[in-house]
Amino acid sequence: MKEFLCETQELAIGYGKTPLASGIALGANPGQILVLVGPNGAGKSTLLKTLAGQLAPLGGTVLLDGQDLTAYTGTARAQKLALMLPHTRRTELTTCFEFAAAGRIPYTGRLGILSDADRQAVQDALEIAGAAHLADRDFNCISDGQRQRVLLARAICQQPKVLLLDEPTSFLDIKGKIELLTILQKLAHEQGLAVIVSLHELDMAQKIADAVVCVFPDHVSGVLTPDAAFAPDNIRALYALSEEQYTALFGQTKPQKPTFEHYVRSGQKLLRCGYTTGTCAALGAAGAARLLLTGHVPETVALRTPKGIVVEVAPLFCRRTDTGAECAIEKDGGDDVDVTTGLPVIATVELLPGCTDIRIDGGRGVGRVTKPGLDQPVGAAAINHVPRQMIAEALRREAEAACYTGGFAVTISIQNGEEVARRTFNPHIGVEGGLSVLGTSGIVEPMSQQAILDTIQLEMNQAVLRAGTPKRLILAPGNYGLDYLHDTYPAFAAIPVVKTSNFIGDTLDMAASAGFEQVLLVGHVGKLVKVAGGIMNTHSHTADCRTELFCTHAALCGAGRELCAALYAAATTDACLELLDAAGLRAPVLESLLDAIQLHLDRRAGEAFRVGAVLFSNQHGPLGATQTAKELLEQWNNA
Repeated sequence: MKEFLCETQELAIGYGKTPLASGIALGANPGQILVLVGPNGAGKSTLLKTLAGQLAPLGGTVLLDGQDLTAYTGTARAQKLALMLPHTRRTELTTCFEFAAAGRIPYTGRLGILSDADRQAVQDALEIAGAAHLADRDFNCISDGQRQRVLLARAICQQPKVLLLDEPTSFLDIKGKIELLTILQKLAHEQGLAVIVSLHELDMAQKIADAVVCVFPDHVSGVLTPDAAFAPDNIRALYALSEEQYTALFGQTKPQKPTFEHYVRSGQKLLRCGYTTGTCAALGAAGAARLLLTGHVPETVALRTPKGIVVEVAPLFCRRTDTGAECAIEKDGGDDVDVTTGLPVIATVELLPGCTDIRIDGGRGVGRVTKPGLDQPVGAAAINHVPRQMIAEALRREAEAACYTGGFAVTISIQNGEEVARRTFNPHIGVEGGLSVLGTSGIVEPMSQQAILDTIQLEMNQAVLRAGTPKRLILAPGNYGLDYLHDTYPAFAAIPVVKTSNFIGDTLDMAASAGFEQVLLVGHVGKLVKVAGGIMNTHSHTADCRTELFCTHAALCGAGRELCAALYAAATTDACLELLDAAGLRAPVLESLLDAIQLHLDRRAGEAFRVGAVLFSNQHGPLGATQTAKELLEQWNNA
């Protein structure tokens, strides 16, 4: 076997001090394509950047042509190794030829003065990449797929022995993907380069790979044969897929639409992320604009979300209308399925040649803002500012690629949005007639807190507008608390109420930022008893120590071993109360728990406001209030 051109020995990669993966041993031979596969976020890009010298190893060694990578000067390394990353930055007045010619800097020096031989090398590289016809075009005024070709030409210009590429097929349609991968095969098999490439399309990876390295979320495999790497058992393990999921994705013979694959870890599982309605709206706008500007229906549309993750999908449809074009993108919630998952988000686009404005409005299925304090003003479509920015940026990219200088009018609709909106928080917070187009990152992370926290913040903004002097606020974890408030404290109907869900601590922080002065937390003992242990996220996935807290405080109040054991083993907090009633200890134990709750509430509030808590049980009724809560209740009753 020929000597490896690129090799690692006990390599550890990552950021900071904690390795993402360690003990990595891989090697790429001349004339070989080594493909990196694995879920997004597992570390493929980190590994490539470490192989290229952009990131320092956290341990071990990278060898380039038999020599430690750190022994090379920057110029010497660039003459042996080229890295192609997705391009995101704009350039100023740069032709594609000039952009590709930057690959000759390791030979020309920083002045970049090209000899005739250098110019020929650039022209040859453009020819190889299928981009020679773009040489005189402005790099900003070509499509994403064309940019990928010019990027590849720049890497080829370096005349490297090793070529590293990070998901080079992003933004390319099916034809473009096949053409680019064919170029890589020629570079490896005919010119003898060692090509190391990360791909997220497994079907493409299978077609091109001579060898495979699987990047798991916690380790990296050795070099595998394609047969071993793409065996069903290995793919299921790599992507944490069930038998049913694997069959659904790979068991069909018909061509499959691109599937968004980005994963986050939750405990021992990998959960697939989805993308927001805002991302769908921006993708749809891009697809409709491309049809209008080029006359071609796009097979796929893609964009880089604010979180930095590329989403590429096939439209449900993209077609002309009487006045423009419309493109529909199906909402994909990943493993965090909600009421919007599967709904078509439709962008209808019209060209405005006489101006440069981008006008965005909501159509059927998108709600209207009816109360102040939301992201958009009253009367506007409930399309938040980040999705609006994403839509505008997607349209600008399409305009630049087509050298179009006019504006756009965009209407976003959501099929069945009116009906689905009735099952959401929207009517409560002041969005009527449809759904909100939300999302600050463009990505839906399973088990994510962000969507609920965003809703709580919206309610908090509205509560500020309704608060009197002093600024008073009532917090309730859920419907039980709201019902108890309505029945027990009807006189407090004018005080704004915000639902905290499980996020008591985060909501208290929001109340501090909003300038509230007096806050009353009213909730079921099953939720609020956890606050006695300093637990400010009361979801059972975070902590479920209700009976342990009853047991501890009962022991502090003199309970014997037998009662403590019974409390510890109790199924519910109501069962704990019954045990305490039988022992005559209910009052002192509740008083002890309430004192602990007050302690932790005061610590979280940090003197920003006065806060107290009221506990109740559906079965046992009122259970008591902390000392500050008693004082607030007396003051509010006398107001």
